[in-house]
Amino acid sequence: MTDRDFKIEFETLVKEVVTPIFQRLGFKKNGNNFYREINEIGQAFNVQQSQWNSKDDKTFVFNLGLIDKETYSEIYNKELPKFPKEYDCEIRLRLGHLMNKGDKWYDLNKRTDLSKLKEQINHDLETFAVPFYEKYSDPKKWLEFFEWKYEPLTSPIGKFLILERYGQREKAEIFWNKLYNEALTPKPSVNEIHTKNGEIIRTESEPTVNKEWVGRLEDFAKRKNVELKITPHNSTLPKAGRTWLQKLFGN
Repeated sequence: MTDRDFKIEFETLVKEVVTPIFQRLGFKKNGNNFYREINEIGQAFNVQQSQWNSKDDKTFVFNLGLIDKETYSEIYNKELPKFPKEYDCEIRLRLGHLMNKGDKWYDLNKRTDLSKLKEQINHDLETFAVPFYEKYSDPKKWLEFFEWKYEPLTSPIGKFLILERYGQREKAEIFWNKLYNEALTPKPSVNEIHTKNGEIIRTESEPTVNKEWVGRLEDFAKRKNVELKITPHNSTLPKAGRTWLQKLFGN
């Protein structure tokens, strides 16, 4: 039996299945990254290999991203990179998210029928990725993401700015106040130590408030003229938390 070279097979999958689909849509390619611009937004796609891959076994996943140039500029105070990657995007998710399969990884090893894997990937990209990029080429539709049961990965500032820019300023303010009140709730710091015999020793500190994060939320609220309102939830906090809030804000 001839030994299989999974590195070459992976490269073949990208070259023969993934690349033609995205080139048809007008995406440019850089390594395992694809990107296209439509007016003031960008769309990114990435083929990510597992860090645990070996010569005998490869797993990989598909990452999708959407980026708004104006929002990016306001967050980072700079222009987009010449070839933005998926991790530069405000809206980020994996293909499995669209398939209702969570974190969908693909396996490439000696048990894999390469031709069937090609067919599966072609089907999944054409059925889920292509319609996603076509539908969300209109950034006003990005507001739908915040109604999903499981929202795509979005930075807090990115979410606020998208809501604000596309006509949902009130929701943006409600979202920021929710973040702020969550930040005021003392939380324990968790530390895990993995021993040589496989045990996990888990310790928790006394609940504290991340004052740096609170300060960042307050600074952004001031810049965007958001009125911060403290929710009267002292009765649900740990005793230490009630004391801290009372000292800072009064009863």
